[in-house]
Amino acid sequence: MSFDEVDQLFHLLENPTRRRILQLLSVERLYPLKMHKQLSKEMDVTQQSIVKHLKILEEHGIVESRDEPSTRGPNRRVYTASREISLHIDVGPSTYKQKAETDFDISSLSTQHKHVLDAIEESRNMDSKARMDLLSRVSEDLRSSVDDVENERRSLMALMGELNREITSTAQMAECDYQERRLLHHILHNKDYTIEGAAAALGLREAEVRLILESLQKRGLTR
Repeated sequence: MSFDEVDQLFHLLENPTRRRILQLLSVERLYPLKMHKQLSKEMDVTQQSIVKHLKILEEHGIVESRDEPSTRGPNRRVYTASREISLHIDVGPSTYKQKAETDFDISSLSTQHKHVLDAIEESRNMDSKARMDLLSRVSEDLRSSVDDVENERRSLMALMGELNREITSTAQMAECDYQERRLLHHILHNKDYTIEGAAAALGLREAEVRLILESLQKRGLTR
């Protein structure tokens, strides 16, 4: 996903009302009046504002809507969350990284996680009580696995920060200038970097990148 697309998603979801709308829609489909009753208790939000935010989210493909028959009069428009998104942003003294992942594919599950999908499918043949009991246990296992992954990620980010500080320190000891340090960081964090990609990422001309790279190579800081 491009830098601009990631920025667009962060901009789209920076609004707390839109995030709360998505939180409600992640549980069940809703129509604006019902969301307004819920949100008006928590936030000073008018129904007009909710409809405006829903329109923005729908335009970007994050929610979808359709008309549904109502027993109390005309059809009502019902909204549903329609896209999966995971956003990460890491900021620190020696770290900056932003990433967006979208539209997770259930077919790409690892072997170790396929047993979870098997359990969910198995539950469909059970009565309600047994089904909820199994789904509750699956939910607990998934939450535990997510916690483990997040703890591991925190440890890795701490190590990444330490690594970045050492890269900066080494570059300073070698008397690298600002652009040389930037290119060195880019190279070390992008295994398959290219001159063109580095130029685009750093806002430099390709000729400038080649000269900086040559300088780093002469001092043995990169190959």
